[in-house]
Formats: sequence, structure tokens, C-alpha cells
Amino acid sequence: MRYLYLAILVLGLCLLLWGMKILRQGLQSFAGHRLHVALLWMTETPWRGFWSGSISTAILQSSTALTVMAVSFVDAGLLPFANAFALILGSNIGTTLTPQLLAFPLDQITPYVMVFGSLGFLFIPSHWRYLSQSVFGLGVLFFALGLLEVGMAPLVNLPQIQDFLRQLGDNHIQGVIAGTVISALLHSSNATTGIIMLLTADGWITLPTALAFIFGANIGTCFTAVIAALASSRAAQRVALFHVLLNVFGVLVFFPFVEPFAYGLTLMGGSLSRQVANAHTIFNLLSSLFAYPLLPLATKFLKKILP
Repeated sequence: MRYLYLAILVLGLCLLLWGMKILRQGLQSFAGHRLHVALLWMTETPWRGFWSGSISTAILQSSTALTVMAVSFVDAGLLPFANAFALILGSNIGTTLTPQLLAFPLDQITPYVMVFGSLGFLFIPSHWRYLSQSVFGLGVLFFALGLLEVGMAPLVNLPQIQDFLRQLGDNHIQGVIAGTVISALLHSSNATTGIIMLLTADGWITLPTALAFIFGANIGTCFTAVIAALASSRAAQRVALFHVLLNVFGVLVFFPFVEPFAYGLTLMGGSLSRQVANAHTIFNLLSSLFAYPLLPLATKFLKKILP
């Protein structure tokens, strides 16, 4: 039986990543070339870049996709690397949409969402069919979370897993490291956040530990862009390094206040899943707003260390 639940867990994880890919591809196909043109126009100033990054990531449902795109634009000379920094700041805000959606209890309507999305993709002839594809992807996400919850239930009772989770409850640094590694392996902070929401909602980890995971997940999501930038120009490498430094900066600011932050989320109310989603939103929003005035300094600093 243990292997059956493990298979369900792996299937749920695969569907979670697949659902995010379908959601992202559908929205990207729906926006098409217009998204690229709009990005080039909206990054003429840092302030435009900040908001275009937020909106574009909400459309793409992936800060990693937008960061890799920004690295490509800079590498091709289409975008000044300083303006790409503002784009990345905004992308950290736009990526918070998915966890907020996942926090809704939509288990009962998930099959209808999937059927509606798949039928729309098959029978709507225009480019609007890609919007239906995204709806189907969202349904797959909700279904995957249900499978993950079923698969995790018996496995978390294993002594090794319980010992690991108990250690995390006492050591938030380990939680940050674990979140970083999981997010880097999954190439998605949103997927990691979805798993953390389940663990917290079912009482397997505490809210402060969940916050440490969230902090780490935001660092781990930089991994793909760093790999993409290794063989790129110096300017593109500065963009990838800025993404890493931005999230490390956020973790350093928030980490000393894990317990007060968790207490504040409790006062805000809502389910535990909603509190984790709110933590993800607040962390990314405040980190980006704190870092925005420092963009000129960041530009000079990165020019020095990556001349």
C-alpha cells in the first residue's frame, strides 16, 4: 500500500507541473507575439518595466519564464540590462497569482473546469481556444493538488518523514535550504508553494516553518535563469545574478521576523492554505518594493562584479 500512495504522490506531482505548463502555454499562445512587442515598449523606463513584469508574469504564470525571456532579450541586445532589473522586480509580484488561486477550495468543480476547458480547446476555432487550454490547465492543477493530498497522507506518518519535519520545526534555516532545493528541482516556486500549502493545511508543518519554505522556494526558482545565462553575454549574466540577489535580499530582510510574520498572518484570518498564499504574496510584494529604490545601486554594483 505504501508504494501505491507513493505512486499517487509522484503522479500528483507530475500533474502539478504539467498543469502549470499547460496553463502557461495556453496563456502565452493566446497573447502571442503581442506580448513580446508590449514587453519591449513597456520596459523603456524602470517604472514601466516594474508593472509590465507584474502583468506579464500573471499572464505567463511563471516568473522563471519571464526571467529567461528577459535574459534572452538582454543577450540579443533588445533590452538594456538595467531595465530588465525592473522587469524582474515586477515578475516576483505577478507570480503570486497562482498560489492565491490554489488556496480556493474548488475540489467539487474541478472536473467541470477540466471538461469545459478541454471542450473549448477542441471546438473553439479562433485563438480564444488557447484561453480554454489555460482553463483546462487550471483544472489539472486543482486535480493534482487533490492527488498530492491523498498520496502524502500515509507517507507523512513514516518515522523518517516525521523526524525530518520535526527538525524543520526547530530550525528555520533548514526549511529555507529545503525550500530552495525543492524549488530548484521542480523549476517552480509556485509548485513548491502548492505542496507547502497542503502540508500546512493538514498540520504536518507549522506556519513559521511554511514561511521558511516559502523564502527558500523564491531562491530556488532562480536556478533555471542562472543556467540559461551561463553561456550568454555579460549583460544577460547580470540579469540572472540580479534575480538571485533580489530573492536572497528578501530572505535576509524577512528571516529574522519569521515568528512575528506568522503571527500577523494568523491575525489576518483565513484558512492555513490562504495564510501561506498570503505569505507568498506579501514576501514578494514587499521585497520588490524595498528593492525598487535600490535599482541604480544594483546596476553599478553588478557592473563592478561582472564587468
